[in-house]
Amino acid sequence: MMVAAAVVAAVPAHAETRVALVVGNAAYRHVSPLDNPARDARLMAQTLRDLGFRLVGDGPQVDLDKGALDAAVQAFGAALQGADVGLFYYAGHGVQVRGANFLVPVGANPVREADIDFQMLDTALVLRQMEAAGTRLNLVILDACRNNPFGGRGLRSAASGLAQMQAPEGTLISFATQPGNVALDGSAGNSPYTAALAATLRRPGLDIFQTFNEVGLAVKKTTAGAQQPWVSSSPIAGTFQFSAAPSPAETPVPAVPAVSAGGDAERVWAVTRDTTSLAVLEDFVRQFGGTPYGSLARARLDELRRERTAATSAAVTSVPTAEPTRQPPGPAVATLPVAPSFDCATDTGPNERAICGSPRLARLDRDLDTLYRELRARLRPERQTVLRDEQRVWIRQRTACGSDESCLAASYESRIAQLQRWR
Repeated sequence: MMVAAAVVAAVPAHAETRVALVVGNAAYRHVSPLDNPARDARLMAQTLRDLGFRLVGDGPQVDLDKGALDAAVQAFGAALQGADVGLFYYAGHGVQVRGANFLVPVGANPVREADIDFQMLDTALVLRQMEAAGTRLNLVILDACRNNPFGGRGLRSAASGLAQMQAPEGTLISFATQPGNVALDGSAGNSPYTAALAATLRRPGLDIFQTFNEVGLAVKKTTAGAQQPWVSSSPIAGTFQFSAAPSPAETPVPAVPAVSAGGDAERVWAVTRDTTSLAVLEDFVRQFGGTPYGSLARARLDELRRERTAATSAAVTSVPTAEPTRQPPGPAVATLPVAPSFDCATDTGPNERAICGSPRLARLDRDLDTLYRELRARLRPERQTVLRDEQRVWIRQRTACGSDESCLAASYESRIAQLQRWR
């Protein structure tokens, strides 16, 4: 795989030690094979290597049976000793049984539930290896929420998608979609989630919460809302960036385009080409402007700008001019059309200041608060607990936006859409 030299050169040396285990299982022998996990694992392995991670096995671990998967996880735990950051990535079949999540080796063939403990890997074992190593930051990334491949085998306790997991201290767990939902394998060479993840990890200056929030927004857009990634996190001390922003003193390195037909530009363009977001296309041009796909993105940008300019002109000319209504003079009132759900006089963090200064954000905040209260009033206690945990994760994601109005608006709109599906 060829990677743009500019992207690699822009990643500065990292003080912390980074270790990753990347697994992709696709060639299943007893259930339906999958198209993309092996390619997803190779894409992620190259991306993480470029970002300073040392890979267990010196590369992606592809099509592992139970023994090989167990050995890889054990080797991962050993490699984490003395490391600062540990990352586990898995793409392939995954099943939820009795509230626990299991990763499926390529040779698994259970005929009863009791077989699962011996033929599959409980993800709790991965977390245990990370906890034992004492790493400052642990990341678990599961692109494994596809349909249960053993649905007809009498596994009565198996459920759709993966179950929500509690993240231990200093840990972030990222799911390709919401708990209990099913993710897409993808038809463009990589899954929508992994394609968005690999592209976003290379963007300099994003902290860990901003990174996974951007991945979620990209996947939601690519799948027209059918798939929305999910995050479970405990408090994380300090800051972490996959790709640190260069300091002003650093001299930018001239871009060398990635021209391989199977390179990053082609993969990212496959999930970007149909977007109507100017910001997404502009970001693609910044990353891959020197490739043939960069030319396509610029043409798409020009087309969208012309369409929006024409639409704006038509709207202006279609509005009849009316004599302005004269109002009696009076004192100017500087109040928002809709007040947010909190008191702007006492809540003065970066999020709150941005919301209090924006009518759009204030309205979104009030709409979200109303919807949340409505759901809490009628949900069963066990569902309220899930709702509360989701809300806590979302608040952390919102906090990562700071005072960025576009980030806050996207965060609110995504959360409102999620809650509306609870109705």
